[in-house]
Amino acid sequence: MINEVYQESEGEIWKDGYERISKSSLLEIITKGEFLLAVTGAEICGCIHLEPMDGRMAKFKMLVANPAFKGLGVGSLLVNYAEEIAKSKGVHKMQLELLVPTEFEHADKIFLKSWYTRIGYKKNAVHDVDYAHAGLSELLKTACVAEVYHKVL
Repeated sequence: MINEVYQESEGEIWKDGYERISKSSLLEIITKGEFLLAVTGAEICGCIHLEPMDGRMAKFKMLVANPAFKGLGVGSLLVNYAEEIAKSKGVHKMQLELLVPTEFEHADKIFLKSWYTRIGYKKNAVHDVDYAHAGLSELLKTACVAEVYHKVL
């Protein structure tokens, strides 16, 4: 589901064949206890990766809502849950990074910037994608920056 949702949402950003996450990487974050799921019955509604950083800060990544549940608050539920888990572990600040194309406006990115701001995240920095993630630009079809957002929990 993760790779399919990213392909649908960000297909014009990534080169053909790009996968957001490999099976081995997914198994690694599951094993570490960093992968959170929203489920109803036997269906996966969405997921989020909660990654510890330095004990006082964590970041969430790979927020995905199953298209069958899009618009029903799954993203909000997952972000709130990730924030609560982080707080319970002594984390005081949450970070997220948003990959944003610089050559065109991307509707999903515009929506996400607005939504993240509404739920309390503030843009803290803008970095070259290779500064944020070495070698990432080689996988992109178009120039992008990494916008970094923080929220005090």
